[in-house]
Amino acid sequence: MRKAPQFGDRLPTTLLFSLLYPIGPAAIVLMPMIVGGLIDGYGYTDQQAANIAALEGMGLVVSSVAAALWIRRVSWVRVLLLAFLAYGALNAMSANLAAYEPLLVVRFLTGLAGGSLFAVSVAALGDNTEPDRAFGFAQAVQGVLMLAAFAASPWLLEAWGVRSLYYLLGGVSLLMLVTVRRFPDRGRVRAGPATAATPGTRHTSLIWLGLAASVIYFVNVFGFWAFVERIGQAAQLPAGTIGLALGVSQVLAIAGALAAAWASDRYGRYWPLLIVLIGQALALFALLGPFGSVAYFIATGAYQALFIVAVSYQMGAIAKLDVRGRYLVMMTAAQGLGAAIGPAVAAGLIRGNDYGAIILLAGLACLVSTLLFVFIIWRSRGVDAAAAPPVVSNAHAP
Repeated sequence: MRKAPQFGDRLPTTLLFSLLYPIGPAAIVLMPMIVGGLIDGYGYTDQQAANIAALEGMGLVVSSVAAALWIRRVSWVRVLLLAFLAYGALNAMSANLAAYEPLLVVRFLTGLAGGSLFAVSVAALGDNTEPDRAFGFAQAVQGVLMLAAFAASPWLLEAWGVRSLYYLLGGVSLLMLVTVRRFPDRGRVRAGPATAATPGTRHTSLIWLGLAASVIYFVNVFGFWAFVERIGQAAQLPAGTIGLALGVSQVLAIAGALAAAWASDRYGRYWPLLIVLIGQALALFALLGPFGSVAYFIATGAYQALFIVAVSYQMGAIAKLDVRGRYLVMMTAAQGLGAAIGPAVAAGLIRGNDYGAIILLAGLACLVSTLLFVFIIWRSRGVDAAAAPPVVSNAHAP
């Protein structure tokens, strides 16, 4: 039997997990186009479309919580094989459903499969000796792929409707099957002080606070992001302009990811997160009241770039505290929970074509979550040096 590749910090291994990273939550990232496609193509209300997005996010949450139990015990290769097959099949099934209730169920199941893919990628990237840089690199790869998806989405939606996006996601998942044997069968555990991952310590309480802050931050992101396409429509911007702006936002997201990967922790984590807070607040403020195409381009681009920077530093902060990687995979659950709550809450705040309340909710959630992460970083200062001993390999053949 061929020996499975060993996990390491080499670029090919990081690239492999970076390619895996965007697949599981892809439908959530593409939420603006999918929500718009469901409303325009199937006649769903804003609330119904948001509920479908929320159920998929909840599937991601459930799967990610479960991953905390198996991520260091079960073969990653077998998990990826089953999850790729399920994700591909469920997306194909979604493409052939228009009825509301069945689509709710299928998208929840799709979230379960996607959550497993995402959990493996997050655990692997967190095992990297420089997690800030690894997550930044993965975010850059995600930005490139999402740029292509956003650029193609307006044309796909016009030609074949929302089902084309589901077929696209399913097809990518099935193509990834050819890479399964290149993945390591296990991750690795960094030998470190027991206090960094033992329940009942102050570090564990900081990790749980970080999970809560991540939920709040993703309420901000996806409450706004789910309706960013509708916000552009309400301002009477052309559909082509909206699609191009969202595509450009992915280019800037790539720049933000590369900046996070380059900077790593050389400037600490305080200042990058405070810059994110100020920048995202200004971007949201630009969309309150009347605005034109230029303001929409700048606001969506800046918001997306800073979002990528924030996530890279948030994941890196938790990875430094959680040397065994058991809690880090729950970050995907926290993110998925926020991604599920955000659109559902935001949809209830819409008044006709007035999306101002959504923007205010996003700004408040951004403020609270960023301040919580700044507190966590302040309380955990000095942990990096204590939690960076040699890495112990834990890889096995399938």
